[in-house]
Amino acid sequence: MASERPFAEIAGAGLAGLAVAAALAQHGWRVRVHEKSRELREIGAGIYLFQNALDALREINVYDKVAASGVRSSQPRLLLDHRHREVNIRRAGEALPELVVVLRTELHRILAEKAIENGVEIVTNSLALAADPEGRLEFEQGFGPKADLCIGADGVFSRVRDSLRLGLSVVDLRDGCGRHLVPRRSDDRVNERRVEMWNRGRRIGIAPASKDQHYVFLCCPESDYQARMQQPFNLEAWLESHPQYGSYLQRLPRHPQEYWRPFFNVTCSAWSRGRVAIVGDAAHGMAPNIGQGACVAIVNAVVLARLLARSRDIPSALQAWERHERPYVDMTQRVSYLYGVIGTRWPAGLVGLRSRVLPLLARTDLWQRRLRVALDHKPAI
Repeated sequence: MASERPFAEIAGAGLAGLAVAAALAQHGWRVRVHEKSRELREIGAGIYLFQNALDALREINVYDKVAASGVRSSQPRLLLDHRHREVNIRRAGEALPELVVVLRTELHRILAEKAIENGVEIVTNSLALAADPEGRLEFEQGFGPKADLCIGADGVFSRVRDSLRLGLSVVDLRDGCGRHLVPRRSDDRVNERRVEMWNRGRRIGIAPASKDQHYVFLCCPESDYQARMQQPFNLEAWLESHPQYGSYLQRLPRHPQEYWRPFFNVTCSAWSRGRVAIVGDAAHGMAPNIGQGACVAIVNAVVLARLLARSRDIPSALQAWERHERPYVDMTQRVSYLYGVIGTRWPAGLVGLRSRVLPLLARTDLWQRRLRVALDHKPAI
């Protein structure tokens, strides 16, 4: 008689939680996901999916749907300084990684559908308060059933992580971003190439994310109150610093769906304890400056499921997963932080120097290796 399939309980039905749920179920696990909200939801913005994440999405058989929903980027991003001059931070002849820009809501929907198709049970209005290292999630009504594996995918302020005392720090980076969507027009210049422009500590980025919408992000320091006013949207402040993009900025409604959100760096002593693991922002929350926060979360989720599919010793497998995957994730977090320091917290009186320093930095092998560490990482497990 065949043994019963292993059982996993997951706290959090965001991108990381659904990715690991779909991947585990694909490998034969019984999986139940708990979502604290009354319905599944994701913010209404865009997301960059680079080649590492796209390869992971291929592994769980959702790549085709994601690629069809989003917009493939075939040209390098255009980075512009405060005088609207191109700042070249790529080396000549460097191959472009595969990149698809997609609506976060679409990616979330596709992952949820795949998880359900694979047999995952999703329970809404179910808030996990803590976890037991032996493999149980705790809720308001008490502990749930014992599972072979519990996963905390419950975000930056993870209750699962904190109940196991795995967190070392959650650092407010004192900057952040509003991520918005605006209607796309046939004569938009950005239809042909992603663009990002820096002026002092303000950064605007625009990229087509569907056939009808552009993804627009507006980053600034926490101290820049006028730029931080994005609900309601302070159009005048952003027109002052980025008048070249007035056509796009004016398409934002006075009260957009999204608002300015701060960035955090999450550091943990470990990614697991006993039969409990943490994934995504709960384990390694980072600023999205280089577009890898969600990408590495999806990769880690798929690699974790791959390893657990062939290991009966779950605590040892979790430790091996962290040992193999954490070094490149930690480096990605540091590079993303440094990108934010240069782009958002650079001294206002030295922005001309920034335009000269960036191309020099980009020519160094060390910077290029670190910038591409997530793209170049090939999971060995």
